[in-house]
Amino acid sequence: MLPKVVIVGRPNVGKSTLFNRFIGKRKNIVHEMSGTTRDRNDYEVLWKDKKFIITDTAGWSADVSSLSKNMSRQIDIAIEEANIVLFVVDGKAGVHPVDFQIARRLRLSQKKIILVVNKIDGQAEEVKGYEFYELGFKNIIFVSANHGRCIHDLLNEIWENIECDRETKETGEILKIIIVGRPNAGKSSFINTVAKEERSIVHDIPGTTRDSVAVHVQVEDRDYILIDTAGLRGGGKTKDDMEYLSSLNTSYAIEDADVAVLFADASQGIGDNDIKIARLLLEKKKPVVIAINKWDIMEGKEETAKRFTGQIRKRVKFMSWADIIFISAKTGQRLNKVFKKAEAVFEQYSRRLKQDELNGVIKDVAGRKPYVSKGKTLKLKECSQVASEPPVFIFSVNDIALVHFSYKRFLENSLRDKFGFCGTPIILKFKRYYKKVGIN
Repeated sequence: MLPKVVIVGRPNVGKSTLFNRFIGKRKNIVHEMSGTTRDRNDYEVLWKDKKFIITDTAGWSADVSSLSKNMSRQIDIAIEEANIVLFVVDGKAGVHPVDFQIARRLRLSQKKIILVVNKIDGQAEEVKGYEFYELGFKNIIFVSANHGRCIHDLLNEIWENIECDRETKETGEILKIIIVGRPNAGKSSFINTVAKEERSIVHDIPGTTRDSVAVHVQVEDRDYILIDTAGLRGGGKTKDDMEYLSSLNTSYAIEDADVAVLFADASQGIGDNDIKIARLLLEKKKPVVIAINKWDIMEGKEETAKRFTGQIRKRVKFMSWADIIFISAKTGQRLNKVFKKAEAVFEQYSRRLKQDELNGVIKDVAGRKPYVSKGKTLKLKECSQVASEPPVFIFSVNDIALVHFSYKRFLENSLRDKFGFCGTPIILKFKRYYKKVGIN
């Protein structure tokens, strides 16, 4: 098991900025509003010849609300699992009373503590930072997470204090599955059920999940990264900056994922927001599994499933290639099937056809249904697959202007009928072929 390094501190000291700096991506939302990060978030980091898991946590708060208690519990669990704790403080603001409370809690944990004085942009500011020695920690590093100052020093300190297998060869790609859907569709409940612990905070306040939360899980001896996301509300104006940043963060997370699982609420049916989210996934060209959650509350399930499937196929015609499964995050009904489907659609998404396989299909298609427009016949010369993830095909034709959208659909359906490509978009492109002119 990889060692774990956990970032803690009060709100707005730069924990998520430091996390993003470690992983080299703008993964977590950074905002001046307190409580932006609510769940703990894992990511694998390789520094020199050692790997470790870096975990971002919510800001340490004295609030006694139920939501804050859940956030505090997440921090406590993270500290218990940690090999090293990075205690981040605000070098510009100076020592805060809450910093002393956190320091006392961390000393009781008996974990290896590195005090990270953040927002120190230069040597001159380090002098002011010396006041943090009164917190009682010997290991202190002055950094600027925003500008990257002394981050390498911090990574070297972590490297010296962790023990792990130095073998860095990959044992196989871990499938990253992103869970998307409108608010309160049960995405976080699904994550928690599969992880067998509360990794995403579930609360009756819509929008509890603001950030994308990456959780490592194991299902039937296979490893996966599940990415929980803020509920997407579709197009239109967002209520505030946080909602906008949540949507933007989810969009970035979709690009980084291997497979998307679109969650819809069985009690509400397929709504306009679900359709907008499906269009976003199509725009991002991701393989998709549609999961109808809360199926445990439905009556007459067999007939209802047929009606639901018909409704989805009618309303989401542009994604007719996506498989539909009916699950319950609450009872665990068919949750393993989500992972089997995700594996299957990613295999199709990554598939690369041989040229002779394509040539046989194109010959059959061209002879079976020649396309004629305005007295001209569209002729297919050849077809080549030029990419995968997603599969991209280039057709050589005598006249690109003759390629009608209905014929594109016919070609796509022909490829799917012959080769499957279930769960994945496929892209068709066209170029004109020219007859070679001989030279005497």
